Amino acid sequence: MTLEVYKDSVSTHAQNTIPSEGLFAERFMELCQDYFATLYRRVSEQIWNNGVYSYVRAAYYTCNFSNGVAEYHVPTVLNGENFMQYYRIAISVVPELDEETYWSEALRLVKVISPPMGWNDSGTIFIVAPKVTRKHAFQVWKEKRNGMLKIKRVAGWLVIPIVSPSPEIALKKLITHVTHFWQARVKGFLRKLNVEPWQYDYDVKNLLYCLPKVIENYSHQIIYCLRSMVAHLLYFMDRLRDALRAIGRLNEMKSKVMDVARRLAEALNVLEPKKREEVLAKLGECLLVTHVRLREADG
Repeated sequence: MTLEVYKDSVSTHAQNTIPSEGLFAERFMELCQDYFATLYRRVSEQIWNNGVYSYVRAAYYTCNFSNGVAEYHVPTVLNGENFMQYYRIAISVVPELDEETYWSEALRLVKVISPPMGWNDSGTIFIVAPKVTRKHAFQVWKEKRNGMLKIKRVAGWLVIPIVSPSPEIALKKLITHVTHFWQARVKGFLRKLNVEPWQYDYDVKNLLYCLPKVIENYSHQIIYCLRSMVAHLLYFMDRLRDALRAIGRLNEMKSKVMDVARRLAEALNVLEPKKREEVLAKLGECLLVTHVRLREADG
């Protein structure tokens, strides 16, 4: 390969490289797919498509990496007319966020993208970004809490902004909101059935095994719906713990990398300029190979 051809290939690669916001969106959407798209196979299918019940025959979700939009429908309860009800999770990832973008994206996601076989009884719209605009950052600095993006309701949907430069931390915030919603819904369900926390030893996990004893006076369908909601809640709680562990590993790795970078900078300062460039080139190759291997291991 000649020098001119090499320069042209490097230039072409640079033009096709995804910007930092694109990398954030791609990684965040990958995490969402891993956390939510597998929910049907791990939980929903076993409960609602198992040979006895066949009310949820497929995973109802859509994920568009190009537009940074995803939508997931999680089954909640079977109503009196034998129609399945769902909780909708709608996600939009944007390069940067301000009040205008927040409002426009919320209005765009009010309409359901891919309706399930049933109807949505609740849902949350998440507008996610790695940063806010400079104008909005100045507004927050000037107005403090009054200038911050706030949770709101738009056409009956709860809309929540999430801003974090880390896709993993952004996903942790999203799953935290979803988990809190399901916890409140399960507790509300139990409250309507007059079930006290001491009856399941203050641990929702116990409801999977002791439900018939706790609410024996109710129909099988009510007991089964509650068991389904508890199973989905436990899934979200488990994935939240997974997200926290992943963040812990990233923080540990970051501290090690910063330590190595500090020592490397001290070592490079004593080298001649030509030798320093050779070492940096080799280091770049090693980092690229390591990055590729890590992505293959994650995949």
